[in-house]
Amino acid sequence: MSFMKSVKLLLAAVVALLVGCETMSTTTDNGVPVLLLDTQQLRVNGGGGEIPIFYAVQNGVPGLRPTAKCGAEWISVKEITKDTIMLIVEESNLDEERLGFVTVSYEGIEKSLRVTVLQNKQLLNKFSLEALDVTQNSCSIRYAPKVAGVQYMANIIDSEYFKQSGITDMSLFIETEMESYRTLANQNGHTLQSLMMEAISPQLIYTEEVVRSFNKMRPGATYVAYAYGVEFDGDNYTVTVPLHQISVQLPMSQMYDVTFNISAQIASSGVASVAISPVNWKNYYAVNIIPDTSLYYVQDGENISENTLRALGNDFYKRARQAMQGGITAEAFLRSSCYVGSQMINMSVNGGTKYMVVVFAVESEDGGIPTMCSMPTLAYL
Repeated sequence: MSFMKSVKLLLAAVVALLVGCETMSTTTDNGVPVLLLDTQQLRVNGGGGEIPIFYAVQNGVPGLRPTAKCGAEWISVKEITKDTIMLIVEESNLDEERLGFVTVSYEGIEKSLRVTVLQNKQLLNKFSLEALDVTQNSCSIRYAPKVAGVQYMANIIDSEYFKQSGITDMSLFIETEMESYRTLANQNGHTLQSLMMEAISPQLIYTEEVVRSFNKMRPGATYVAYAYGVEFDGDNYTVTVPLHQISVQLPMSQMYDVTFNISAQIASSGVASVAISPVNWKNYYAVNIIPDTSLYYVQDGENISENTLRALGNDFYKRARQAMQGGITAEAFLRSSCYVGSQMINMSVNGGTKYMVVVFAVESEDGGIPTMCSMPTLAYL
């Protein structure tokens, strides 16, 4: 197994742990921070765009994030979140490949890591993509080819896919996507060509400008709308135009002005008691008890960040969606997982660990997937 494949597998496991749990990292004997990146080389198409580098930190300091310095003026850092370094690579106007570097550091690591950025010569500007009518759970995308008659794929994907899969190379993304369609085709007695051109509904393949509408999306999530030229021959395909993409940020659900009175304490027996009383809310609310080792932990006195707010809302939404996909109703999920009215909650805690209590209102619109609908109220143990 290659070094990079080992790193990717380890990173995928760590990132999956961060997404699904509240633990920040594992611990090694010497306690020295270890920074893991999903890649050491990025291949970017000539159109540039927002390019993610996914990372994880072992033995990290809660709340401390890496820093990134770009060694080329055409590369910049948009933001660094709890698991992603989002780069902005400018569109190239060159007819040759260009090379740049990004140096990623973290306080206490022995050596900074360097990511090589290779940008292809300019082959893009053959599609125009535009987001329209963006709401908390839907949007429309206008796909407009600039070359008459080009046959192309037009679709959108939750950016969470890239975090979970570790795919950052868009050529690999296309290969993975087409392989999944080929498998589906063969399982149903089709060739890839007949599936993509005749059987799939709604249609994915176009030759003219089209506006596609997407619904039942995650509030507050980031999606990637994309298009690329493609031709089919039986079970084979040829990419005729590299992938073009835009990011679409959905707003959070409507936020009501809701507050909660919270009284929390830890008894000597290691049991925490949390008393919660809604001030101006009669419906369901969610409660999370988060240790200070979590990436979601907010230091007492600090404001909750937009990224943390979205992450908390996203985690709740995913739990609700998974439960409803298992066959239960929104009301049943809320009754089993959330609270109404004044409550006293007791739970076991670890000695020497600080905890944050997070409470926010939730609601389901017309029996749909429940969502966060108020800013969280925080308290500390």
